[in-house]
Amino acid sequence: MAKKSDLIPRVITAIIAIPVLASLIAFTPHWGFLLVVLVAAAISIWEFCGIVFAEEHPAGRIFSVVTGLAVMCAIYFDPFLEQELTLPSLAAASLLTFLFYLFFFREQSRVTHHIGASLTAILYGGVLFSFVALLGRDGGDAGWMWIIMALAIVWGSDTGAYFAGNALGKHKLYESVSPNKSIEGAVGGLLTTIAFAFAFDALFSYFFADIWPSLTALQILVLAIPANLLGQCGDLAESLFKRAHEVKDSGTIIYGHGGILDRIDALFFAAPWVYYFLVYGV
Repeated sequence: MAKKSDLIPRVITAIIAIPVLASLIAFTPHWGFLLVVLVAAAISIWEFCGIVFAEEHPAGRIFSVVTGLAVMCAIYFDPFLEQELTLPSLAAASLLTFLFYLFFFREQSRVTHHIGASLTAILYGGVLFSFVALLGRDGGDAGWMWIIMALAIVWGSDTGAYFAGNALGKHKLYESVSPNKSIEGAVGGLLTTIAFAFAFDALFSYFFADIWPSLTALQILVLAIPANLLGQCGDLAESLFKRAHEVKDSGTIIYGHGGILDRIDALFFAAPWVYYFLVYGV
C-alpha cells in the first residue's frame, strides 16, 4: 500500500497513462499490442534480474531478457490451445539456461542462485505475462475488452486497497513481507474489484453488445474473486523479492509508481485466470 504522500504523483501518472494505454489496447492491431507486451515484459525481466542478481552477472540479465521474450513469442504463435511450440520452447529455455551458466558462470559458488533466478525471471516475466497478449489474440473482436477487464480487476484492487487501507487499516495482512498492507485494505480491494468487474461488464454490454458476451452475476464473481486473490498474491510475491534483497522499488521508470514490475506485478498472477475464464467460462 502506498503512503499518502505518494497519492499526487500516482494520480498524475494515472491521468496521463490510462488514456494512452487504453488507446493502445483498443486501437493497436494484435501484432502491435504484442510488441507493447514484449517491451513491458523485457523491462519487467530486466528489473527482476536487477533486484536479484544483475550486479553479480550482467550478462545473465541480458540472457534472461532475450530468452524470456523468445519463449513469449513461441507461446503467442503456438496454435490455439495447442503445444506444438510452447513445450519445446520451455524445454529449450531450460536447457539453454543451464548451458549458459555452465560455460559463463562468474562465481561458481553462486551459479545455482543465478540459474534459479534466470529461470524464475523467464517464467515470471515471460510465461505468466504472455497471457495478457493471449487475451487479445484469442478474445476475437472483444480481445481488447478482455485486456481492459483484466487491468480493471487488478488496478481496481490496488485503488480499493489504497483507500480502504488508509481509512480503515488496523490489522496487518502479511507484516513480514509487506508491513503497510492491511486485511481491511485487502477486503476493500476485493470489493472494489467486484464493483469494477460489474461496471465494465455493464459498459461493454451497453456499447458493444454485438461482440461482448454479457456476463451473468455468477460469471462475474467467478472471474473477479479468484483473479483478485491471485493478483493480491502477485503483489505480495514482488514485495517478497524486494524485501529479500532490501530494494524499495523495482525501478524508477514510472513517476510515482517505481518500475514497470511494481505496477503490473498483480497482473502476472491474475492474467492466466482471466484468460482461462475467457476460454472455458464464457
